[in-house]
Amino acid sequence: MRFGFALPNSIDGEELCYFAQRAEALGFESIWTGDHIVLPTAGTDQYPYTADGSFSRSADEPFLETMTLLSYVAARTRTIRIGSTVVILPYRNPIVQAKMFASLDVLTGGRVICGVGVGWLEKEFETLGVPYARRGAMSDEWLTIFKCLWTEEYPSHQGEFYSFDGIQLYPKPVQKPHIPIWVGGHTRRAIRRTVAFGDAWHPTRQTPEYVEGMLPYLRRYADEAGRDPDEITISLKRSLHFTDLGMPETGTVRTGGAMIGTTSEVIEDVRRCSQIGISQLTYDFRTRDVEACVRIIEHFAAEVTEP
Repeated sequence: MRFGFALPNSIDGEELCYFAQRAEALGFESIWTGDHIVLPTAGTDQYPYTADGSFSRSADEPFLETMTLLSYVAARTRTIRIGSTVVILPYRNPIVQAKMFASLDVLTGGRVICGVGVGWLEKEFETLGVPYARRGAMSDEWLTIFKCLWTEEYPSHQGEFYSFDGIQLYPKPVQKPHIPIWVGGHTRRAIRRTVAFGDAWHPTRQTPEYVEGMLPYLRRYADEAGRDPDEITISLKRSLHFTDLGMPETGTVRTGGAMIGTTSEVIEDVRRCSQIGISQLTYDFRTRDVEACVRIIEHFAAEVTEP
């Protein structure tokens, strides 16, 4: 089992680098960050992972830009993998976005994971001038463009939303054949996108039982598409909170699938995930205090990965 952790909700660069360096020193596989450009002042009822569709962050809470943050932290680490969980594909020009990921992969010596999603917040799409209703089709085309630009010497593409030819894009990513693509989302459509484009299925805010129930569909669809389902990594991202560390949960709304329990319950949950076929677990935190987040990963390293 491999473990990754989301960077804490902080805009203090030194704190974020301290967390990343500590996660690296503890031997964890990866660090991650999400993606929002703007948040609506009126709130939302569209968030897929709460009963009422509310989102836990207020509109005036700072949210660092994904690629900028990953680049900043990457410069202060050496071995830990750097991933987006997830970058919303339609928000950015596909050629510029592919160039950003390729550049970061080169500068980090091949440590990048390109976690992708289609997005859910309609107001954000509206503000960025991106058609919300076409976000799935755009995402699929953007992934086609990424792979084309990352692997072909003379890339060209004629699509519904974007077309180009007569160009070259260098440097190519260090990782071959291309940067790993981890597809977020918990629906069957996300699974089909994973089979078509991805190296991993990376659902969020779900229980291990939910993932287990979706795996037969993934395997069947992969077989029909001519892909070996065993080559697709199964990764699950959830919130983590140890109830026996004496630390309060602060500033968060409870979302589905969170792992909230004692150390022994977390250990059992990891064991259960492994039995299901999940081979990577990513956690974020139910506290915004960076020191508390560091304490959690230190406890996880001492008691869960080395019980």
